[in-house]
Amino acid sequence: MPEYPLCRQTVTLYRHDPQAGTVARTVLHGVFLDRRVRLTHSETGRQQAQAFVLVIPQRSARYGQDYTLAPGDRVLEGEGGDVAPQDWPAFVPANVPGLCCVQYVDPKAVGGAPCHVEAGGWWTRAGSGAHSLTN
Repeated sequence: MPEYPLCRQTVTLYRHDPQAGTVARTVLHGVFLDRRVRLTHSETGRQQAQAFVLVIPQRSARYGQDYTLAPGDRVLEGEGGDVAPQDWPAFVPANVPGLCCVQYVDPKAVGGAPCHVEAGGWWTRAGSGAHSLTN
């Protein structure tokens, strides 16, 4: 099993279920969250965006058993409080310092056995990216 010496942080995962009218909250310890500025260049100029990558080792939490994670879910640095369903539309990175919006989830395996999950995303101040942050 791989070693994960950088996985010493705590995050809170949030998942909104509009049909049930709930926001699930899961606190995970022993993970790695890297937030950074992402610069892209094109023929129209340079654009700055925020980006993140999250690594959750299998030894810290079992994907699909101890937690779930999907595009549209939110990740907050540290241990966050509850979020009411009616507050979900405003629970976005532009309004909440340290909050990230998941755009992809990629479970990894070594020798056929799950070892960790990588998740990440990126967004501009206006909320654009691979996925709208206003949902």
